[in-house]
Amino acid sequence: MARTNPPTTDRQSFLANLRQSGLIAPDQMAKVASRLPQAQTAQAVAKVLVEGGLLTRFQAELLLAGKTSGFFLGQYRILDYLGRGGMGRVFKAEHQTMNRVVAVKVLASHLMKTPKAQQMFQREVRAAARLVHPNIVTAYDANQIGDRYYLVMEYVDGPNLEELVRHRGQLPVGVACDFIRQAANGLQYAHELGMVHRDIKPANLLVQRPQNNAPNTYCVVKILDFGLARLQSWGPNGKPADGQSIMAVENTVLGTPDFLSPEQARNLHAVDIRSDLYSLGCTLYFLLTGRVPFPGGTTLEKLLRHSTTDPTPVEQLRPDVSPPVASILRKMMAKRPEQRFQSPSELAATLAPYAVQGPTQVPPQGGPHQSGAATATGGSTGWATAGNQGNQGNEDEWAIGTLPVNVSTTPLSITGLPSMRMQKKIMDEQKRRMQLAIGVAIGLVTAVACLFMYLILR
Repeated sequence: MARTNPPTTDRQSFLANLRQSGLIAPDQMAKVASRLPQAQTAQAVAKVLVEGGLLTRFQAELLLAGKTSGFFLGQYRILDYLGRGGMGRVFKAEHQTMNRVVAVKVLASHLMKTPKAQQMFQREVRAAARLVHPNIVTAYDANQIGDRYYLVMEYVDGPNLEELVRHRGQLPVGVACDFIRQAANGLQYAHELGMVHRDIKPANLLVQRPQNNAPNTYCVVKILDFGLARLQSWGPNGKPADGQSIMAVENTVLGTPDFLSPEQARNLHAVDIRSDLYSLGCTLYFLLTGRVPFPGGTTLEKLLRHSTTDPTPVEQLRPDVSPPVASILRKMMAKRPEQRFQSPSELAATLAPYAVQGPTQVPPQGGPHQSGAATATGGSTGWATAGNQGNQGNEDEWAIGTLPVNVSTTPLSITGLPSMRMQKKIMDEQKRRMQLAIGVAIGLVTAVACLFMYLILR
């Protein structure tokens, strides 16, 4: 859902909101006000301030809507709203002392209610801070203000792979292989430190575009949200979710069903790096075909198909995919972990001959996320993103309360995920199918044996 224009406010009220917000220093405010013609409307004043670089469009929209607070989080000045996912809201911000632009993820309050969850947050962010690699989004800081917990990350000025495919369509085979190869390099580094991501999907792979679209440079893929996936694996009572499921709270499951490995659907805590490689295979399938491996159906049906059904062969949907690349993809998405690549480095080395050689340029092709100068009202905030948008939550779940509530959502984000009862249905259905297959096999063997005995005794 697109943003709507903010309520109309008069020039005087807008300037009063601006003074109270603290976004512009009092001495600077006096100079700015003196240069603004009295006849201008609030919207025109906001546009002038945005074009002059004194406000961002996001800040101007909130001021026009009558907001005067929520523009600061500790040392960070909020510049823009980037998205919302299952773990919280993400903002573009600037450290006021260092003048460094960052992405700030403010965690949903329901994830941090218990002392156990808070301890886990501290442990996981310390682990994430160890991950310093070109293909992983760097975690700079983690802190809390009151009951608000937030993580400060490297700001990536580019789309995530889900957005890229949604707006550009299928990627060239060499580009898709290169992006997945880069992600595998990041996973290998994390794997050597004993970490598993558990939520690899296109929306968690960001593309850092070359600055100023400089020629002869590469787009760099960066993995987002390392260390945070396990925060959703705790039940509402502060205890670990049942080991037989990956339930976080009732009616939810960790991971996106379109990219979830068969073993993760059964037990979050028993997965290893090969689960991430399966999810990376589903991501490569999406980059090459423009669709998820198992489109349509309910969440339960998707999880069942990951465990029991092969997707439509990629070469049927993309005839230009070579047999070796199709074979690599099938191995990545093997149902059994031991049949997949056993390490990300093995996958990266196998993909390298088929990855594009030389600079990778991926400019946006139209759509609502075109880059460009923003005006004070209407339009898009641009391609820049640092997190997957998605699940709509109650407003009191979020840390900063002065934000537009009518924001767009990511198409692949879902809300009605399986409860423990559904997890049991998955296992029961798998067991039923196995028993049916065994029964049919026994019946055939018995029939052949009877026929053989009949022929002998005639």
